[in-house]
Amino acid sequence: MSTATSRKKQSGKHSTGSKGLMVIIILCFLGIMPLLIWISLPETSTYAVVTTSSAMIQSAATDAGLQICSQEAMGVEVQGAETAILYQLAPDCSRATDENRVTILVVGFNSTEAQMAAITEAQGTYSAWQTTNTAAFMSGTSTIVVHAAPGNQAVGQISSSLIGQSAARIL
Repeated sequence: MSTATSRKKQSGKHSTGSKGLMVIIILCFLGIMPLLIWISLPETSTYAVVTTSSAMIQSAATDAGLQICSQEAMGVEVQGAETAILYQLAPDCSRATDENRVTILVVGFNSTEAQMAAITEAQGTYSAWQTTNTAAFMSGTSTIVVHAAPGNQAVGQISSSLIGQSAARIL
């Protein structure tokens, strides 16, 4: 056998081996791709957003010098709302009064569209909400409403903390 014929056979084997290896790599990648896509997708449950918001509430309470006295899951009859948590805060939980208590309602929505529709409806229904020492914020698909008695400075302190944590104020 000549040297040229021997080289053709060796290069043919090498070419076939490379093509086979490439096909195996592509098939492995295609088999793994659905798993990679599934892992990389963000969670769609707003429960995670409400849970994340609780970290924001804890930080805001600390910044305002308040303790979280209670947090209670509750139902909210608003289209698109999936979860809601009502927080009661006070400087000292054993001495909480109507004057020093702050309530925070965090509502998690299933979409931004549902959240915006609920905010628009609430603004139309409760047109004087800004004069009642109430502030509202958005963080992801959660809406955060902070309320206290007139003159309670904690609403402003909590508002500043939430804004510092990237919550957007609803005007």
